[in-house]
Amino acid sequence: MSTKRKRYSAEFKLAAIKRMDEVESIAELARELGIRRKFLYLWREQLKTGGEASLKQRPGRPIGKVSEKKQPPAPSAAELRIAQLERLLGQKQAEVDFLKHTFEYVRGAAANRTGDGGKESIAASNAHSRSKGQQH
Repeated sequence: MSTKRKRYSAEFKLAAIKRMDEVESIAELARELGIRRKFLYLWREQLKTGGEASLKQRPGRPIGKVSEKKQPPAPSAAELRIAQLERLLGQKQAEVDFLKHTFEYVRGAAANRTGDGGKESIAASNAHSRSKGQQH
């Protein structure tokens, strides 16, 4: 469901702008011409700022003129090497942080196990159980 935009000639736009000065109601003129009121104001502003040539232009980007995007300059070999080393440094820092946290966790678990002489981490086996070596 595409609706095609209606295009108006520069002559039509100029005639509509001239009639704006002659009528009492711009809304009434817009209804008579079958256009939206905002177009009348837009065309009048275009005429003031860019002259009659601006009324002939189509809206949007001009055809055939592609805006050139400025490409950043290619990085030098030194900049590439610096970026590579910074990535490597970041990876190594992540490894150090991981090992540091792991060491702190293990050290904390070891301190709790042998620290105050409390309950051992492995419960003693049941006294009623028999092992192979013990036979009645």
